[in-house]
Amino acid sequence: MELESQPQGDGGMPILVQKYGGTSVDGRDKIMRVARRVAAARAEGNEVVVVVSAQGGTTDALLCEARSITSEPAQRELDMLVTAGERISMSLLAIALNSLGCRAVSFTGSQVGIITDTRHTNARILEVRPARLVRELERGAVVVVGGFQGVSTEKEVTTLGRGGSDTTAVALAAALGAERCEILTDVDGVHTADPRFVPGAAIIEQIGYEDMAELARTGATVLKEDAIRFAERERIALTVGPASRSTPGTIVLERPATQERSVVGLSLLRKASLVRLGPAATHLAEALREHGSSLRFLAGSANDLVAAVERDALPGSEQASLVCAVGPDAGSGDSLATVLETAASIGCDILAASSCARSATVAVPRPQAERALRALHSRFFD
Repeated sequence: MELESQPQGDGGMPILVQKYGGTSVDGRDKIMRVARRVAAARAEGNEVVVVVSAQGGTTDALLCEARSITSEPAQRELDMLVTAGERISMSLLAIALNSLGCRAVSFTGSQVGIITDTRHTNARILEVRPARLVRELERGAVVVVGGFQGVSTEKEVTTLGRGGSDTTAVALAAALGAERCEILTDVDGVHTADPRFVPGAAIIEQIGYEDMAELARTGATVLKEDAIRFAERERIALTVGPASRSTPGTIVLERPATQERSVVGLSLLRKASLVRLGPAATHLAEALREHGSSLRFLAGSANDLVAAVERDALPGSEQASLVCAVGPDAGSGDSLATVLETAASIGCDILAASSCARSATVAVPRPQAERALRALHSRFFD
């Protein structure tokens, strides 16, 4: 990806990029809370770029309306439709900031030069041309950008897939040479497991790109894998924390300053399907072509391969959930053995298992997944 070289803002002031999730801008009170936080950051001497998602539930509602008309709406038109959600959020936040006396201007992804490939609904950023954004920063404005969207090389509106606002924020931070990129949402940081299912889960103060990307790939939803990989390539440290208050949260960076545990976190991918491929190598090639990025692991022997796919249901498949241990030594034989023994000790049915360099994963029936997650958290962290 190409990034136009841009100087830091007016007078060498540090540039701060903040991204706010949809629940953080859902309604007047929350928008005003975000506006006050952004205005405070500007008053502290930062040049501020804010990336916002659509208000909570907006994207799903728009997709539902489209599919009430036809089960297969054109992807180009879906992109035109769903980007409306981010445009609403960005303009309302800019209005709120201006009402507080903090000059702000809102832009779409295309207006700030986010150039993508030509895929609709899941485009990839190719280039960022932030000249217009830089001009507004130099004039003293806060720039509010609609996340999740860009413009293709064919000048069509595109979207970056679920969680794409994170990628927007990281791409802009890289293009601007920002000092910080903060991903602010409805959680306090990255936890050792999803705190909704494991009440004792603790915040991870620092985590490496590789481990964070593996957690995202295997079910953790706090950050999108594409955004993490983007930050890794550009060496941008990310801070993940709550939008409602200032707390340290989690820093995602190349190498944590503190000694890492062998397992740093657990993830849960609730909706997966196990596909029995059989012995033929052609079946494996077909599975790779058909499932591509949704393929989570392969397990078994040459005569009985099993593919775990991130899909709710596939014809001829077995529904499952994947529980994954991630960390520098999580892919070792000892770690996989611990995962298997722990799941078996509480009576979980082990449907398949696999390990790679930094993770060990077990597939279990969906009703048993949360129990397995809690047992593994007790084993590795308590």
